[in-house]
Amino acid sequence: MPRQCDIGSHPACVRRCVHPTQLGLVHERHPPTLRLPGHPSNKCALYGSVIPQSCDGQDIARSLARTVIVRTRIIVISRVTIRRQVLQRLTTTARHGIEDTALGVMALRNSGADPRALLDTQHRAGGWSAIPNVGLPNAFHTSLALLAIRPFQTASVRHAAGRAFEWLSELRGVESHWLWQWKFRLFNRQVRFDPLKSGWPWVPDTVSWVAPTALSILAFQAWRRESPRTAPAIAMLLDRACPQGGWNAGNSVVFGVDLDPHPDFTAMALLALRDGSPGYEALLNRSLDYLKARLEGSYSPYSLAWAVMALSAHAHEGAHRLKNRLERCAAAKLDQLPRRVLALVSLALADIPFTFQEPSR
Repeated sequence: MPRQCDIGSHPACVRRCVHPTQLGLVHERHPPTLRLPGHPSNKCALYGSVIPQSCDGQDIARSLARTVIVRTRIIVISRVTIRRQVLQRLTTTARHGIEDTALGVMALRNSGADPRALLDTQHRAGGWSAIPNVGLPNAFHTSLALLAIRPFQTASVRHAAGRAFEWLSELRGVESHWLWQWKFRLFNRQVRFDPLKSGWPWVPDTVSWVAPTALSILAFQAWRRESPRTAPAIAMLLDRACPQGGWNAGNSVVFGVDLDPHPDFTAMALLALRDGSPGYEALLNRSLDYLKARLEGSYSPYSLAWAVMALSAHAHEGAHRLKNRLERCAAAKLDQLPRRVLALVSLALADIPFTFQEPSR
């Protein structure tokens, strides 16, 4: 039944009309403003009413498609601009430790980064400490340094890596000792974990923790180093997962209470487990979903950057949404971010987010 559109008596408007959602082109809450050539007002404001059938549906589809393309280009240009600003600020921000240095080398690996700042601060034992030449070397910063120097593959880098992997291979959580296994199984029941599944501690003579174990696994994987240590370390991560998914810093249950997962440690563990483990797909999916849901309202570029890289490594649909949020948060806080966060933001905002296993040069 023909009827007249909202504008009035213009001949082009007196046509059979259809609702915009019937074309599958627009949402009911956001109908288009359509311009018709030659109309007295040159404007047909069809807010929630009708689209004249005389307007070619294909033309409308093409117009909307062009709008989507333009919007996508704006988003891409914006992200490239913000990432360039992040990299520029990174080059002028002072570093305060091995984490700053290592992540900065990763972020600037294609922009003239020099690994010598890391090679010069390696301990004689083979590892790296949190502060150059201060304190004991530890697994977390040693693994970060290994991941940072891997793309360069010079003779000095390979020599430093060999020493570092020897040191990591000797560093074990104390629960791997038979006496500690006996203690945890029979007497110390306040924590729930399997002491036969051991990873890496932060420093010698302590138990295994999630962050140093995850990064150590990543270092062995990235350098394509076979080691008998990685299988029990992966088993340790799976054993320490929180019942609802995700990971806390160390254990998942203490004194009978389930501990809450943390986004940063969850992301690190997921990056280390990117190849999956048979029988644990449900756990990984719960952890990925937790990470997406937990950070949808976050304003922390540090946590968002780790999450974007982890979700991207598993091709999770939440990576795109969190990447957009990271872009906005980073732009709002650019002048306040420390070096390690700037580096992580740059790695996460790359066209394909960094996953710590990219090919060497």
